[in-house]
Amino acid sequence: MNIAIVLNTIVLIASLLWLAFEPGFEPFIVAITAILTLIGLSIKSSKSNKKEIVVESDYQKIVDAEPDVKKPTEVELVASRFRKSLELMNEGNLYSPFTIAKLAQLMKLHKIGELERVFNAEEEPSFEFIAHFCNTFGISKNWLIHGQGTPYNNPEQTNFDPLEYYSEIEKENPNRIYFIMNNSEVGEVFILLELSDFKYKILQRTWHVSSHVGGGGRRQIYGLYKLIRKLKKNDHSLKCGGRILEPVVFKKLLSGRVFPESVLSRPSFENPWWDDFTDVYGKYPISSNYEEWYGKGFIYAQSVVREKLQAESATKSMQQTANAAAD
Repeated sequence: MNIAIVLNTIVLIASLLWLAFEPGFEPFIVAITAILTLIGLSIKSSKSNKKEIVVESDYQKIVDAEPDVKKPTEVELVASRFRKSLELMNEGNLYSPFTIAKLAQLMKLHKIGELERVFNAEEEPSFEFIAHFCNTFGISKNWLIHGQGTPYNNPEQTNFDPLEYYSEIEKENPNRIYFIMNNSEVGEVFILLELSDFKYKILQRTWHVSSHVGGGGRRQIYGLYKLIRKLKKNDHSLKCGGRILEPVVFKKLLSGRVFPESVLSRPSFENPWWDDFTDVYGKYPISSNYEEWYGKGFIYAQSVVREKLQAESATKSMQQTANAAAD
């Protein structure tokens, strides 16, 4: 019982005895006050008890519900990432969406159910099956198995000099070679290879086509120029394409968070900046528009290439003169 109620009860009894032995106004007031106080305390105590019962009832509901919360198994988590990969492949793909049946066919499986059961977490995929799925569609194994990284992350070591990627591009023999530029002051650039209609490879190294470079960055600008020139010289120019993307889209694509086709599928985005970049002496009729189209950083990058070409030419001339003198 509440101690306040006990004390007020004692006061009430005392006041009633006082009133009985010495009738008067003062003991009457004390008795009335004690009665009203007891009524107030009783109401408050009743509400408090009711609240405690409600809180206890809610807590019991939570406790009773807890056993029903089931933590997903590793197989279920892997299955959810299989489903996520299909979802990513169909983003923006309204006319010819991928299906489980189509993926199974591209994987050259004997039955659609082999893949469908994995998607529904009805069958645990072997590591060999996972590797086959990832190799077919360019998915990161680390992401699919462990949920680490991003779906299209490329774990391969990157190259400092863009020209060093030429041999890899030749080896991969892609359908298309995309030079992706960020529409920013820094002008970050990376290369994306389209290996098939459903498989892409991101070369996750960026170079700056702008004035935001030091000595190493200037060498990379020249390396990018030489890579593009070499691709054009060896009849790969028809495979090459370009995009200039807004920073948010650029970051998503570079990081491997989206299916590349969902970004590249819009022909209106095609941009020949990579070809214009090699026109360092302004021989194309449209060269007067470069600064307006691509910004001052682009013009600066072209000037870096010219300096490198002139330095190489001077070195070559000196070497030829020295060789002639030696003869």
